Amino acid sequence: MRRGRGALLGLALWLLAAPALALQSLYDEATLTHWAAITPADIRGVYRESLLPALEPEERQRLADVTLVFPLRCPLPEAEPFCYVQQTLADGRRQVVMSVTSLRLFGDLALATAWLQLEGLSIETPTQYLTMLRHRERDTFPGGRYPLPLETLGIPEDVRDHDAVMDLYGKLYTSSLVFVLLHELGHALHRHPGYGPEVSREAARRHEAEADDFALEVMARLAYPPLGMAFFFTLMAHWEPNRWHFADEAAYRAYLDQATHPLTSDRLRGLASALGEYRDAFARAEPDPAAMRTALQGAAEEIWRLAAFMDDPEIQEGILRLGRATEPTGLGPRRQGELVVPGGGGAASTAPADPARHYVGTFQGELGDASGSLPVLVRLERQGDRVSGIFSYGLGVGHLEGEVAEGRLHFVWRLGAEYGQGRFEALDAGARLSGHWGWEQSAEDGGWWELWRQE
Repeated sequence: MRRGRGALLGLALWLLAAPALALQSLYDEATLTHWAAITPADIRGVYRESLLPALEPEERQRLADVTLVFPLRCPLPEAEPFCYVQQTLADGRRQVVMSVTSLRLFGDLALATAWLQLEGLSIETPTQYLTMLRHRERDTFPGGRYPLPLETLGIPEDVRDHDAVMDLYGKLYTSSLVFVLLHELGHALHRHPGYGPEVSREAARRHEAEADDFALEVMARLAYPPLGMAFFFTLMAHWEPNRWHFADEAAYRAYLDQATHPLTSDRLRGLASALGEYRDAFARAEPDPAAMRTALQGAAEEIWRLAAFMDDPEIQEGILRLGRATEPTGLGPRRQGELVVPGGGGAASTAPADPARHYVGTFQGELGDASGSLPVLVRLERQGDRVSGIFSYGLGVGHLEGEVAEGRLHFVWRLGAEYGQGRFEALDAGARLSGHWGWEQSAEDGGWWELWRQE
């Protein structure tokens, strides 16, 4: 639902809302303390045993004074959940900071993705979960707390007992973090300053490219394919501000002046090109080099698509809506392409004979306007003449409340910050609902619904 061009595919431009600093409270102290005793030791082990031996003597010398630091929460709260930064302290010492909160959230989303993929289910929900956190305030959730990822996504408690899941998880998680760590070490190697007004946009882009090149070069020396790169940047692209979050180019440039790691479509295109160039080096130690080259080409193509994604205003506007309208109860496991609304099972397979039951049950069909139509799923409940329901057409879960009068259902709908009115008429003895929807005080100026009772 959107006014104007491409209405069902996006939303009138929202101004950028800064990520809630309260994201640092996603995990409780006990959880972070538990993982702080495990993950940093693993990362230090990879650095000491695998990465350092792959560095040239001059590189090791230039990085000799760099330390790895793992605070429970990011010292720069606004950097969560991608708190991976290289810092130069006042005394000249340099450090790479990786918060346990950011490491844990990325790990949970990678674990969820691995399980969903191996179960043949949609892997879109982890990204949608992150988008929800990005665009909704903490106090809009039950109890005023952000919902935890694995519980929200319906991942079984024993997921870590499944060898195949943990193998895929390791490829996504470890290769991504190795790339991120090497990227930050690349900044330290080249002694890049932090970003701010004194660093031009061109210099910032160059610094990011140099750090990316260093990371890929070292991974190529190790013949260690960065198979999780596309997944990592998919999450980042759904979180990081881009041009379409801002009112104008000046506002976007002002953001870039302060951004520590500006994620731009140019950077993504550079990464995709470099990944393609290095694929032979990555594949040389694999049992099936041809299959690995194909996998890496697929990853490069996915990053190319991400660059186009970031440049498409309609997609970006739709992502904003998706984040604002998503409910945790709608993020459980689902089949690819399946629309899900929270609640019980579907209605009976035949239309009810009693007209008082016409606006009850689960319906599927189309929601449309002048720009086209999308599949929609609607679930309705009725008490007397009062009807409540939820609906989804792929951009979150909306709600409607209404009353039956003279055989028609008149209702108010809400989806995130948007709202309007609408009406349904039961046809074919309740087997079909037909109607219109509108904006704010109108029930007609938006578009139409055509729904059939779900079998």
